[in-house]
Amino acid sequence: MAEFARYERLVVDVARGLYKQRHATRQRVPRGFASSFSLRLSGIQTGSVIPVLERARADSDALFDDTDAGIFDEARILIQDTLRSIQSGSGIPRTFPPHALREFSRFGRSLQDGEFIEFDSGKQSAAIYSQPVRRLIHEQARLERFEIETLTSGQVVGVNAEKGTFDFRLTSGKSVPGRFSSDDIVADLRQYLDRSTMAPTVAVNVVAIQSIDGETIEIQDVLSIEPVLPPEWSERLVTLQALEKGWLDGVGKEVSRKLLREVESLLLEFLDAQIERPYIYPTEEGGVQLEWPFTRGEVTVIVLPEDKAEAYAFSKEDDKEITKQFHWRQLEEITDFVTGGITQYAD
Repeated sequence: MAEFARYERLVVDVARGLYKQRHATRQRVPRGFASSFSLRLSGIQTGSVIPVLERARADSDALFDDTDAGIFDEARILIQDTLRSIQSGSGIPRTFPPHALREFSRFGRSLQDGEFIEFDSGKQSAAIYSQPVRRLIHEQARLERFEIETLTSGQVVGVNAEKGTFDFRLTSGKSVPGRFSSDDIVADLRQYLDRSTMAPTVAVNVVAIQSIDGETIEIQDVLSIEPVLPPEWSERLVTLQALEKGWLDGVGKEVSRKLLREVESLLLEFLDAQIERPYIYPTEEGGVQLEWPFTRGEVTVIVLPEDKAEAYAFSKEDDKEITKQFHWRQLEEITDFVTGGITQYAD
């Protein structure tokens, strides 16, 4: 529904530009210009999500003469002509009002990968709008900042409730400034606030400003926030991080924060694959052992300080063991190994 509202504003902006092009001697559009156009959702057709939008007629239509009576419909068609022109490689038409490009760039910001909006399906004026098309508009309009609603992961490392700002460290390690409009989000931000590198990783649904190549520059607003790992998983990692040298009867190396981040990445992959929580132990060599014991066998993954991971699948029925070594970044391969072992040995 938010995209319908943005589309409505876009049509008005384009119509305003068309009006000014026709009436060069006028500095402003007629009073009541914007309010004379509004859209209503009048139905949803069978199939995928096919909403039917209709323009609500207003008495203020009388402010236009015959020349401008259809200006909003012309604006709608011009938007679709522009989409087709951009997709065909012909660029933004000269007839498209330049000032409306900024509003055009906002439209569609909530679209996710694979989602699109199709106008006038089956007609000559049909056009499709998606995130890749939005990026083409930004590139061709030379707009350096790309606004998008997206889910991003990282750590909250600072909060200023009075100013409505916070600091966020992305999983890449880059820190970006953030803002929030609702005071209700303050408690959530503070709940996960930790200035250390072991701050819990959270998934934040945000309105972000990105560069054309997809790099997050800043966060404009926070829509929701939640922990990425279940509390009992992340709390266990914090416990391991607190271990001091000699924790095992005078021996036992510390577990580095870098290695714990590697373990966290693996656990996130396991969580996405719906793998149950493993037992999580420190090793004497400064590594972390993840273990899934069952009656008929067990699966083990040991993350080592040298960016390596060793995986074992041991059968208690025939004493056979399968051993594999991975780089810790081979998350998908390690997950497949664990999934296969659990499927084989789980009760």
